Amino acid sequence: MQNRRPAKLARWQVHLLSWSGGLLWLTGGAWLLLHYFYRVKGEFGPEASPFEPWMLRLHGLAMIVSLIAVGGLLVAHVWKGWNYRHQRVMGGLLTGIVCVLVLTGYLLYYVGNEDVREWISAGHWLVGILLPAIFFVHYRRGHRIVRSTVANAHRREPVPSNGER
Repeated sequence: MQNRRPAKLARWQVHLLSWSGGLLWLTGGAWLLLHYFYRVKGEFGPEASPFEPWMLRLHGLAMIVSLIAVGGLLVAHVWKGWNYRHQRVMGGLLTGIVCVLVLTGYLLYYVGNEDVREWISAGHWLVGILLPAIFFVHYRRGHRIVRSTVANAHRREPVPSNGER
């Protein structure tokens, strides 16, 4: 039997995902800029900016909140949303991207080999940069589906209360 309940998130879930995801993206972007473009002149040559570790700490904090939000998203949205065939590709892509980001973030924390870490880091931030664009497409398509569903529901012929046609 098909689940007829909508995959709409509660307002607090939308806010939690938006704020934590936005903070993740901004701190990751700030780290990228600091790491690659704002080296500080040190006693022995160019050094990392003193703000780099703080961006990573904030990024880690936002990640904890985001993982809690994504857990709620899986229960309240993904399973119900699977019934919307038009959203499966984008929703599956978003879920896959989040999984890749979690895995690469974990590996960045625990892999000690610097050469391997460079590749993992590049993959992590490249995928992370793309996430908002894919999310936006998924979000807009979802709104379009809801609007068309509501419009179609208003166009239907009302059913008499006694059940006869």
